[in-house]
Amino acid sequence: MKSPSSSVGTMTIHVPDMLMRANRRQYTQGRAYDVRLKIANIQEAAEHNFEIYTLSNAWWVKRAIEMAKGVYLDSTKTERALLDQTGRSAKWGDFVIHATTGAAGNFSDLYQFAPASSGDDMTAAEVATDESIFETSLTSQLKDDDGDEMGFSVLAEDVTGDGHFNIFDEYLLTRQHVSPQDTRASPYSQLEKLDEDALLDLKQDGDQAPYDLDAFPSPFVLADTISVDQGAAGGGHSNWTKTITAPLGIVILKMRSSAGAENNYAGTEQILLDCKKGTYKGVHAPAYKAMNGVLGQ
Repeated sequence: MKSPSSSVGTMTIHVPDMLMRANRRQYTQGRAYDVRLKIANIQEAAEHNFEIYTLSNAWWVKRAIEMAKGVYLDSTKTERALLDQTGRSAKWGDFVIHATTGAAGNFSDLYQFAPASSGDDMTAAEVATDESIFETSLTSQLKDDDGDEMGFSVLAEDVTGDGHFNIFDEYLLTRQHVSPQDTRASPYSQLEKLDEDALLDLKQDGDQAPYDLDAFPSPFVLADTISVDQGAAGGGHSNWTKTITAPLGIVILKMRSSAGAENNYAGTEQILLDCKKGTYKGVHAPAYKAMNGVLGQ
C-alpha cells in the first residue's frame, strides 16, 4: 500500500477495501479484522516512527456500531424489500460507517508488482481511489427530518458539507441521565443522635461520576508503534507490528519523526498489510452481532 497524498502525515487503511481489490471478492466492513503491518520502504535516509490506531474494543464502541446498523436495517426495510422483488439490489452494496474527516480522509491505495522492462514496476491496483465504496462519504444514507441526506461516521456530524450521524453521539442519547439535586430534608433529620452532616456526606459521596456522563472519549486507541531507521548503518530495518484487532477494519497509520513531530508522507512509502488467516473468505474477521441482524455477511 501507499499513501496517495504527500501533504499529510495520516493515512486511513480500510482493510476490507484492500482485500476486495487484491482478492477480487467482497469483504464487508461490519467485522473485526485481525491484521499486522510492516513498513517495507522509505526512501528518506532518516528515522521515522509510525503509530497505528484502531477503534477501541470498548463495549460502547461495539454497541454504537450495532445500533447504527440496526437503525439502518430497520429504516430501509421497505426499500430493500422492493429492490429484492425486482432483483435490482446493488451487488456490491454494504453498510459503511465512514472515517473521512481531515487527514483521516487520506485513504491508502493498493499497489501491486507488475514486472516491467524499465521504469517503476510497482503499479496501482486497477480500482481508482474514488471508485471505492469506502471512500464515498454517503454510500449508506438516510434522510433526516429536513430531507437532507445523512451518512454514518465514527468521527464527525458533518464531513465536507455532507451530513453525517456520529454513531457515538447517537448512541449516547440512549443513555441520558437525570439527577436533580434533592433538597428535601432527610427522614432522619429530627433524630437527636444522628449527625445530619454525616448523612449529607453519605448522600453526596459517590454522586459524582468518575467519568463524563455526557460524552464518550475518542473511539480510537493506539494499538501499536513501529520504527524504521533508513539512516542506520547497514540500511534500514523494520519489524512487523503485533497482530491487531481492528473493528470495522479501520486502521489509521500516523507517521512521525524520531523527535515525535508529525511527518508528511512522501507518497513513496510502501506498507505491507498481512491479514490473519481464517474462515471468512480466507481471513480471520469475526462478525459483530447487530440488534436487527448480523453486521457481517
